[in-house]
Amino acid sequence: MSDISAFQGRMNQVPATLLNLLGIQPPSRIPPKIEGIPNILRSNHLIFAIFDNFGLLECTYYQPKFLIGKSEAILMLETENPYTPHVLKEIIHGNPDADFNLLTFMAEHGRKVTMIARPEDLEGVKGVETRPSDSDNRTYIETVKILNRTDFLWIHFIDFETLYKQYSFRPPKEITQKLISRTDKWLKVLHKQATPGTLLAVLGTHGREQAPEIEYEGKYADWKRASLPICILIKK
Repeated sequence: MSDISAFQGRMNQVPATLLNLLGIQPPSRIPPKIEGIPNILRSNHLIFAIFDNFGLLECTYYQPKFLIGKSEAILMLETENPYTPHVLKEIIHGNPDADFNLLTFMAEHGRKVTMIARPEDLEGVKGVETRPSDSDNRTYIETVKILNRTDFLWIHFIDFETLYKQYSFRPPKEITQKLISRTDKWLKVLHKQATPGTLLAVLGTHGREQAPEIEYEGKYADWKRASLPICILIKK
């Protein structure tokens, strides 16, 4: 991943960054966009995929071929809480005191917005199309249906949560590898089917809640302790 342009930022800068990439001027009441991202990555069509339990360490260790091979930029995102519930709040609201909703703001600026996520994550979401999903398979199927018929498509892969619930002991790396490889292949298909000029942004979190750690050896064990959430940008 050494040839990929990397940019440092904070999670609460993601809303302004996504707006800027869609060509929408972010409001001054939320944290500013992450600086330095090339204008060539801007797009009228953006797929925003949240990938639970996937960070810089997992990307480096498991080497998902599509994500690494096609990445044009990676955002290293600092946050006081890298777990999914807090991350969702930071992305949707940016600043908790700003009376701001990313999805509503996009819709108010003429963009068609679709959100495919867990039913509980859709609660309170208004003014945009929502499609509830309780599994990654369902999310993938719904995504294929709507892929090129919306301007901003929010999707959320959640099967890592099921994995951690099924294994009270430390989950085998082989199963984690299969899940990452499967999702990587799905993202490759979505990228292939998307209209030219589409931007794919894949954001990884530490999961919905703290789960039993997978044991890594050597330098990877050290990296795990310092692993940040990331967002990978891929332009078609």
